[in-house]
Amino acid sequence: MSYKSPPYQCVKQNKTELVLYWCLHQFLDSVTMSHPDAVTTAPCGTDQFANLRMNMCDIPPKKRKCDFQMTGNQLVTLSSPTEIVLKLPQNTSASFPIWGLIQASQAEVVWNVTPYKIDIRIVPLNAFKTEVSEPSDQVAEQQQRSGDSFFIVHESVPNWGSIFYDPVQESTFDKQYQIGKTQICDQFLLGCCSLDLRCPLHHTPFPFHWQLRRRAGYQWISVSQSAQIHLEKLYCNADSDEAILNLLDNVFTLNFDSMTVCDSDNYDEVRRLSNTTKSNCNPHFPTVWKMYWRNDYDLFVEYDESISRQLEDAIQNRALKCTFTQTGRQYEVDFSNLNQKNIATGFIREIRRRPVFRSLPALQPHLKTLSPNVFPGHGEAQPQVCLADPLEEFTCWYPPVWRPGPIEEEFTKIEVKLYEKAHLKVYELFHKTLSEADVEIVNIYQIQNTFQWDKYRRQKEYMLAKCGENKERTIERHLFHGTTTDAVDRICKNNFDPRVSGKNGSVYGRGSYFAQNASYSNDFAKPTEDGFQYMFLAKVLVGKKDTGKSGYYRPPPLLPDNPTSDLYDSCVNNPTDPTIFVIFDSCQCYPYYLIKYRVMSDVVNISEWNM
Repeated sequence: MSYKSPPYQCVKQNKTELVLYWCLHQFLDSVTMSHPDAVTTAPCGTDQFANLRMNMCDIPPKKRKCDFQMTGNQLVTLSSPTEIVLKLPQNTSASFPIWGLIQASQAEVVWNVTPYKIDIRIVPLNAFKTEVSEPSDQVAEQQQRSGDSFFIVHESVPNWGSIFYDPVQESTFDKQYQIGKTQICDQFLLGCCSLDLRCPLHHTPFPFHWQLRRRAGYQWISVSQSAQIHLEKLYCNADSDEAILNLLDNVFTLNFDSMTVCDSDNYDEVRRLSNTTKSNCNPHFPTVWKMYWRNDYDLFVEYDESISRQLEDAIQNRALKCTFTQTGRQYEVDFSNLNQKNIATGFIREIRRRPVFRSLPALQPHLKTLSPNVFPGHGEAQPQVCLADPLEEFTCWYPPVWRPGPIEEEFTKIEVKLYEKAHLKVYELFHKTLSEADVEIVNIYQIQNTFQWDKYRRQKEYMLAKCGENKERTIERHLFHGTTTDAVDRICKNNFDPRVSGKNGSVYGRGSYFAQNASYSNDFAKPTEDGFQYMFLAKVLVGKKDTGKSGYYRPPPLLPDNPTSDLYDSCVNNPTDPTIFVIFDSCQCYPYYLIKYRVMSDVVNISEWNM
């Protein structure tokens, strides 16, 4: 298992777990580090981060002791139940520049744990300032070498605790509106920052980054990767006032308006780093802010675009107040107190400023800093990425996105990776009617069942032949079908079965129901005890459509007075603009993709690292 830790985070130790607290200003890698007399003693603390755990319960005691000793010179010693001491070998060179970075707390640790070995590597942080220069090919080469880790950037300051320390207090306005020192380097996000260690801006994996500030020492601590996404989704929802943070069963509250932490003895403030708002600096994914006002129903409503732009310009210019006119009424916005006042009546409403959420699949074509949990680590084989769009028409018999699978299996569920085009297309279609602020996709699986696909494909060829010269008619659609967890594998193996219809109603006929919108199918995707829901994105041959009726067991005839007339291919709720489709023959549908998702929770586990 591979682990990577932001510095100065610690966890507990017990009989079955070894948990380390890393002081990175002294902790060195014996391969790339450089000071013969360096010794570090790392005491355990009370703030605990689950991602630092190394499970040692299956290792024999004698072997476990050897894991922390080196031949000749003992480099690592467990000096007490709460301390670990690390030394450098005597022959280590002191000429490497990384030593200066470690002393300045400008490094983070990446390590790999096996049952009998812990390999440790130090990664420098980009935190020094210099003049701007043009991008070079060296940056791309460096990123390729270090593709399995993040470079989290923080300001350079003198003392050893400086890696997250902010010696200059930001103004309340700058902190509240996230301008000034919280700028993320867009060139780094786009893969072309040539400044490397000298860049004055933050280098983070995403165009947003959340950190908590320790009360002691004013150190800024980054939350986990998955918590970054979760917090950003909650924050982008204008109706979200706060988030509940869970740190190994220690629960406290984050207030989004004041950017403060409540009910915590260890943390007092929070900040959100952000990339540029200027499209000329980043044409692919600049930060877009929206302004909202609270209506009489206690909901936040977005300002008109022109007013929102006027207010945002005032914020960037650090104006404390701004006036605007709408429908003949004049209003004054007080940015410090987050309110809007009707100048004539004095009536005050609350206002709110939130960014537009940018999903990772949408960022992926241009964002060059995705995590090792998404892309393979350094030295691992690069995946074969299929660039085909699974929702586009294709001429080959089997979908071009299919992969070789075990022949003996009746069907296979293959996880679709974030970097694949199929993930982006399914993600976009799913979230077209189900907001990213309300639900989150956990996994997307590609269903490969050659027996069921062959039946579907033959039916498609038959229906296309019947279209004759009118082959421009769209007979195939991609539609959603919500289901329960116990029916998932049954559908993957046996396809959708119209014969068992009626469980959820039969308003438009007794067949298999599909919906154009994921929001409709969501009502039929019953959550498990763990809160997971399942929905299929199916290929459906809708063909010729007619309005359905509850008594239909098959589609009605095209020519009711002709006993030999062909039948319609499907029934719908509205023939001119259908959103619900009923299929009476299983060979007219195929379970193309399976989507596993869950409702977004206000509780954010900030120590959970897997995305």
